[in-house]
Amino acid sequence: MRRMAIGLFILAATSTAYAQENGVTATAQPQAQNALYAELGGNSGWYSINYERFLMPDAAIRVGFSYMSVSATAGSGGSSSSANATWATLPLMFNYLGLHAGSHALELGGGVNMMYFSGSAATFDATAMSSGVIPVGALTVGYRFSNPEGGFVFRAGYTPLIFVTTEQKEIFHWGGMSFGYRF
Repeated sequence: MRRMAIGLFILAATSTAYAQENGVTATAQPQAQNALYAELGGNSGWYSINYERFLMPDAAIRVGFSYMSVSATAGSGGSSSSANATWATLPLMFNYLGLHAGSHALELGGGVNMMYFSGSAATFDATAMSSGVIPVGALTVGYRFSNPEGGFVFRAGYTPLIFVTTEQKEIFHWGGMSFGYRF
């Protein structure tokens, strides 16, 4: 065992000395640390705009944002009714890309999606409104095309949402795809 360690040490020292004598240097390609992309479907439901920061070559954190608002009004004669609803999401995710070949990778991710809901309805004699924030578990299992040195990003995968409240425990099976740029 001792002879093997000494042999490995000598081999490493001579190869380093040879590289220095002959001007051979190892230069690592700079890795693009950031990505911006639009996601259709996915962890936010319908769409989101996302920023991702790579902490290590194979691991990144991501934050996104999505907002939707709808309203309706109906009337008949002298009375009318109206309603509106707002939905905003903020996915906070950790993504792992450890199984990859060049620009192609298996993406595994997990995190939480903070969902804000607000709604109100009014008729000629009554008004009701409610709002709240619900943390929703979010997972990602999918394919990613992303050159570590930067450029076009494409993602597609299975993105279930996990709702756990005191009344309900449910998995919403969903999927999505993303298009963006890594820099």
